[in-house]
Amino acid sequence: IDILFAVDTSRSMLTQDVNPDRLTRARLAVADLLAKLEGDRVGLIAFAGSAFLQCPLTLDYDAFRQSLDALDPNVIPKGGTDIASAISEAGAAFRTGAKNHKLLVLITDGEDLAGNAVSAAQKAAEQEVKIFTVGVGTSSGELIPVRKEDGGTEFVKDENGQAVKSRLDEAMLQKIAEITGGIYAPLGRGEGLEAI
Repeated sequence: IDILFAVDTSRSMLTQDVNPDRLTRARLAVADLLAKLEGDRVGLIAFAGSAFLQCPLTLDYDAFRQSLDALDPNVIPKGGTDIASAISEAGAAFRTGAKNHKLLVLITDGEDLAGNAVSAAQKAAEQEVKIFTVGVGTSSGELIPVRKEDGGTEFVKDENGQAVKSRLDEAMLQKIAEITGGIYAPLGRGEGLEAI
């Protein structure tokens, strides 16, 4: 099995509606799952407003772990959340591999700001890629913190100066998974990845 983990590194993943924050919780869950794998190739995609293959498919779990540890909101300079770019990047990475089963584990809050995720999932299904979506966060949401240069914290604001709340979009993630024959699971404290 070839498993690509696509982890959302947008600023909304700094939201603290899961402890200590969404991105840290996602990294810990992937590391826990990695400890249970044997002989499956793994790779890592970081995405926000665009996507980047952080670690190509490999059997070198230590190299994968180093890439996973390096994930932070500064990895992808383009802001926003473009789920379609992560799915497309996975399709390209799978094309270079063997004829193994292809699984994409998409870990995100599901806020698809670019809006092309469904059509990207349909293309992935044609390439026999199964997408398992893992939702990080809560449906009630929370404000998105940003560190200031002086060490303090402020919150992301919209164009009207209002603080922005980031909410988990489970409906979008369920739809993406269904299109490819995968499943959706909320991350929780890591149980979502274990279920998948």
